[in-house]
Amino acid sequence: MAGAKHGRAPEMKGLDGHALIAAFASGVAWLGENKSIVDSLNVFPVPDGDTGTNMYLTVSAALKEAQKSPDSNVGLTADAIAVGSLMGARGNSGVIFSQLMRGFARKLHGLPIASPSDVGAALQEAASVAYKAVMKPVEGTILTVARMGGRAAVQAARDGRDLLGVVDEAIRQGEITLGKTPDMLPTLKEAGVVDAGGKGLIVFMQGFAMGLRGEKAAPAPRGAHAPVRRPAEPRPAREEIRFRYCTEFIIRGERLNPDAVKGAIISAAEGDSMLVVGDAGTVKVHVHTNTPGIVLDTCITYGSLHEIDIDNMQDQHDEFESASDSARPAVARPSPAPAAERDVGVVAVAAGDGVERILMSLGADIVVTGGQTMNPSIQDIAEAAQAAHAKEVIVLPNNGNVILTARKASEVPDLSNIKIHVVPSKTVPQGLAALLAMSPSAPVRENIEKMSEAVKKVKTGEVTYAVRDSAANGLTIREHDIIGLFDGDLRLVGQDLSEVAYSLFSQMHSHTDEIATILYGAGVAEEDAQALASGLRDRYPEVEFEVQYGGQPLYYYLISVE
Repeated sequence: MAGAKHGRAPEMKGLDGHALIAAFASGVAWLGENKSIVDSLNVFPVPDGDTGTNMYLTVSAALKEAQKSPDSNVGLTADAIAVGSLMGARGNSGVIFSQLMRGFARKLHGLPIASPSDVGAALQEAASVAYKAVMKPVEGTILTVARMGGRAAVQAARDGRDLLGVVDEAIRQGEITLGKTPDMLPTLKEAGVVDAGGKGLIVFMQGFAMGLRGEKAAPAPRGAHAPVRRPAEPRPAREEIRFRYCTEFIIRGERLNPDAVKGAIISAAEGDSMLVVGDAGTVKVHVHTNTPGIVLDTCITYGSLHEIDIDNMQDQHDEFESASDSARPAVARPSPAPAAERDVGVVAVAAGDGVERILMSLGADIVVTGGQTMNPSIQDIAEAAQAAHAKEVIVLPNNGNVILTARKASEVPDLSNIKIHVVPSKTVPQGLAALLAMSPSAPVRENIEKMSEAVKKVKTGEVTYAVRDSAANGLTIREHDIIGLFDGDLRLVGQDLSEVAYSLFSQMHSHTDEIATILYGAGVAEEDAQALASGLRDRYPEVEFEVQYGGQPLYYYLISVE
């Protein structure tokens, strides 16, 4: 393997800052050449397997930070790498790598030159810090590969190996451990892959060793990591806005009945995307309608109206359409920053113009563009938290691979004056439910509890396509098959999009379900989404189905049930 079986270079007894940057840059380049191989190792063959890409973006940010002020002092250089990897960390693999670099820098701190023993100890400390950063460490992952490699590096230093020998031994043992990861995690064995994060770490270390030898990280063999072929994308469908005004407000009164309020609105005014939730004292109303005045007149008979917000969605839609995708900012904001700092702000992560608009209409102050295919970095979330102009910020990751990133955003030095709370939403529907449960007038702790509880009550279905042949949960999957996931677990494989969606809903449905929402993605025609909902209404007349444009990439449908 590259970095482990080359001819011997002159013996290296120490590592200074310049040599560390050169070796790190080589590791970045080699990972960049091979990131698609790492991406392809995702257990489920969904189109957002992005472990390699996330790691590459993380190490690239670390290198950029270190190159700003190159120093011969290895401790200072390692510190810069640690800072850069933290700020640029994306996804679980990127965040774990940033913690590896944090531990690595901790052992080298203050050293002008690192000996082989210092580097061995730093690799071992890297694994130790990364383990502590993960709430529930799982063996058979990048953590195991790092731990065994660090242990081997320490032993190599004790045996008198030089710097290259220490790194080579870490790689050798890491590769052995990586090969064993399918025996540690049954899901890896069934899918026929090794751990993606562990593979990414080995690839990076191979490039690092090449840099120490002064070798160029050559491109991978042709065809070794060809891009995964994807089905042709259907033509994007421009959404027609039938009901122009997003209307939301709070009713306060006594003996309120949310169902009665909802029924009165339906009788008085046409609209869609209606959500009426609350209790006997407070009811939150959200509806898209062309007659917001009628809605307000109807609801004022139940109590006093508060926090009334009416937005013209056609204006927002036109502004969005006028901006090209390439020019779209990473952070979407509904309005100019408030002049005064507020007590609580909300940052949400999502992909898809429709999803972004829905999140904002439900109370998100900032939407960070990301999720499937592109996880935001710690810095992206930190900057969004600052832009919210609030003393405390609630973050909705809306993706399982973004939760750890969101939690680590609180470690960014510039955010010392902002308290960040993470409600661990793993899907967009969970994030929407959390926003609906939030009461602007309630204390932040109470809101976090309510939002976290709301997240647990939502069931999420996802319909997408397979990017490679695979096997999971006893299912045989072929590239381009339509696949259905229920709360992140792959449940269905088929050839017909509608049939997979019908079958997926049947698995999600229970007799207590009342409301289902279908978010259709970019390229899915609205009439197809409405036809799906109509068929489901016929089969499940007791469930109220809502269809909304999400515009999310890669996922044909996101379906929520509660």
